[in-house]
Amino acid sequence: MTEKNFIFSILYDYYGDLLKDSQSNIIDLYYNQDYSLSEIAEEISISRQGVYDALKRAEKSLMEYEEKIKLHYKYDKYSKAAENIISLADKIKDKIYIDTINEIKAQANKIINEG
Repeated sequence: MTEKNFIFSILYDYYGDLLKDSQSNIIDLYYNQDYSLSEIAEEISISRQGVYDALKRAEKSLMEYEEKIKLHYKYDKYSKAAENIISLADKIKDKIYIDTINEIKAQANKIINEG
């Protein structure tokens, strides 16, 4: 899956409930279940062009939601900051702080994994 395609799968996780049911279904089938446009058309009984048009509208909506709400941007930003905290904590070599270092790393990992 290309990075562009992967971003729509991620944005669908954030904003899929905001899409119309038909658009949500098409995004899910196309990006998450790897259906082709023709397979989706057959599955939901519309033309391949109809699927393509609905897919493009759904992609546009997902991008607009991200531009306004920025959930993925914020998650990415906080994840990178948490990874930096872990990296910095790894540089502390004084063994008397090992419990504190491990707690800092555990808390930073929570930030990364809760996105």
